[in-house]
Amino acid sequence: MVKKVLDISEKKLMKVDVLTGVKKIQNIFYEQSIKCFSVYDNDKIVGVITEKELVVAHPNRIAADVMSDKYICVDFSTSVWETKKIFELNKDVEVIFVQDENEIIGYLTRMILSIELGKSVDLLTGLYKSDYIFYNAYNLFKSEDNISIIFIDLDNFGYIDKRYGHTIGDSVLKKVADILKKSINKDSYLCRYAGDEFAVVTPYSIDDSKRLAQNIIKAINSYIFPDNIQVSASIGITGCSTHNKKADNILELIINMVNTASLSSTRAKQKGYNSISIKNIDIDAIA
Repeated sequence: MVKKVLDISEKKLMKVDVLTGVKKIQNIFYEQSIKCFSVYDNDKIVGVITEKELVVAHPNRIAADVMSDKYICVDFSTSVWETKKIFELNKDVEVIFVQDENEIIGYLTRMILSIELGKSVDLLTGLYKSDYIFYNAYNLFKSEDNISIIFIDLDNFGYIDKRYGHTIGDSVLKKVADILKKSINKDSYLCRYAGDEFAVVTPYSIDDSKRLAQNIIKAINSYIFPDNIQVSASIGITGCSTHNKKADNILELIINMVNTASLSSTRAKQKGYNSISIKNIDIDAIA
C-alpha cells in the first residue's frame, strides 16, 4: 500500500575499491551502462561515483580521487515518502543507497524518486493519492495522542456531471480541492481518495475534527462555482486515541479507520446534504 525504497530502487550498480582506476570504471560505465558505483575501503563504504563524476574524471586517477561523499544509506524497508523527506532535509545528497543489513542492494537518485512520486499525484487536482494518507496516518499514530480521518464525499456529483458535462464536473473537483487545501492546517494531510471523494488525516480529537468538517462544508457551500452550480458535501469522521499504542498492526488499524470513515460519509449522505456522521474506533477492541 505504501511503497518501499526497495520497490523502486535501481539495482544496476557496482561495488569498487577506492584504489580502482578511473579508466576501468569508465569502461564499465560505457560498456555495461552502470551509472552508479559504491566505493569501499576494505569493507566500509566511503563514497559514491555516478555519471556526473565519471564524465569529467581524468582516466589516470583512482576512485578515491573522484568519488563523492554526498550519499546516505537507508534500510530497504524505508518508505518512499520517508526518502522524500531525507532528500528534502539533505539538499546536497545526490544518491541514497538501499541496504539489506550491511549490503548495498540498490540506489535512488532524486530523479528516480521524483518519477515515482509523480505517479502518486492526481493529475486533475494536483493532490496526492491515497497512499499519501496511509503513510502520514502511520506517522501520526506513532507520534501523536489522537488521530482522525475525515472522509469528504460530494453530494450528488453524478448529477453535476450529467447535467453540465464532465469538463464542468472536473472544474468543480479542482475548485473543491483548492478549498480543501485552504481549509486544513500544516499538521494535517489531504488527498483525493477516488472520484469525488477526498480524505484528510489529522492529529485532532473528534470534536476538533468535527469543527474542521463544519468549516469545510461552510467553505464549499459559500463558494461560487461555474454556472452557479450548487455544490455540497457529506462528511464521515472516525478517530481514536493512540496514547496507549496498543495496536499490534498499525496498518490494519488505519485500513479499518479509512473504511469506517468512508462508511460514515455514506451514512451522512443518507441523512441529507451537508451532513456529518461520526463513528469512533475502539482501539482496545481491535488491539
